Amino acid sequence: MINNAKERISVLDGFRTIAILSVILYHYFYRWNDSEYPYFGGNYFHYGFKGVPFFFMISGFVICYSLEGTKDFISFWKKRFIRLFPSILVASVLTYCVLLIFDHYNTFPDNHFRNLIISITFLPPHIYNLFSETPEHFSYINFDYWSLWPEIQFYFFTSIIYFFSKKNFKRNFIIACFAFLLLYNVLLFYGFDQIKIVSKFFNLFNLIKYLIFFLSGALFYMLYNNKTFKLYIFLLIVSFLIINHTFDLLEFISAIIMFLLFFCFIYYPRSLQFLENRFIIKIGVSSYFLYLIHDYIGVVWIKNIVSFFYPNSFIAPILIMIVMITLSIFYTQKVETKISKYLHKCLVNKNND
Repeated sequence: MINNAKERISVLDGFRTIAILSVILYHYFYRWNDSEYPYFGGNYFHYGFKGVPFFFMISGFVICYSLEGTKDFISFWKKRFIRLFPSILVASVLTYCVLLIFDHYNTFPDNHFRNLIISITFLPPHIYNLFSETPEHFSYINFDYWSLWPEIQFYFFTSIIYFFSKKNFKRNFIIACFAFLLLYNVLLFYGFDQIKIVSKFFNLFNLIKYLIFFLSGALFYMLYNNKTFKLYIFLLIVSFLIINHTFDLLEFISAIIMFLLFFCFIYYPRSLQFLENRFIIKIGVSSYFLYLIHDYIGVVWIKNIVSFFYPNSFIAPILIMIVMITLSIFYTQKVETKISKYLHKCLVNKNND
């Protein structure tokens, strides 16, 4: 289950594969289905966007796992920088160049150099727009990058709590999460979110909107380390109920799938051995870069070739999906690995000598 050489848990890479394929199928077959040369599949993959909350759950698990092997706050952030920055820099430049050359239909009009620059800072465009005379002057080079900002906030939130008191991390983390969730929902209940400044605050610091998914992943990590501690199971049930507080059938089904996968991983790992297939793991390992490049680049390329396959237009997104996966695996294995080793040597190992 654990690949010691890379300190990765194989099944979690399988989970990442499920999440990223769900998101890609949603984007290619539903969100950007070609209007002139439509292809089937839109109705089947309508809910693939739920792969993003699944990513948040995986992050909740992985960050708690990573923190326990990190000596201090600075080391943790150096490792996060090495993990995140090179890929978003490469992906942003690649997206900018590909759209500049191939976006003949101007599908993505926000492809400006200024948006490339702000995208690699991980900060949301809202912050930069506060200092702009024109509303919405800045935006992401690829709107999918929005999910990185909640991730960054979670890293900061969790690492602060962990390094404040490693011994009491689990208790402090759980109390802090549920306290923030309670406060947020009380504010929503009494309509404080209708106040402009409060609404802007929650849109800017939006971790609270997705915190329940990160928390669920973290609780699964705690349960993974202590499978008989019933409090974690109780808190996971509470988390599940919070996720489903709107009684939405889609939310319920997606939450059931995500929670069942984690429970199977912890208590019935053999049932998920198929997720440890080498190819599935390769996709999972490369899922970060694949997430960053698949949407805008893939959609532009689909629009450029879809007419050649009509009336079997569905071949175009499948073909581009294969290309995106192959490109991401190649980049992760041949480029990112070398960059990561070099940066580790410069930023992490150098300080350990």
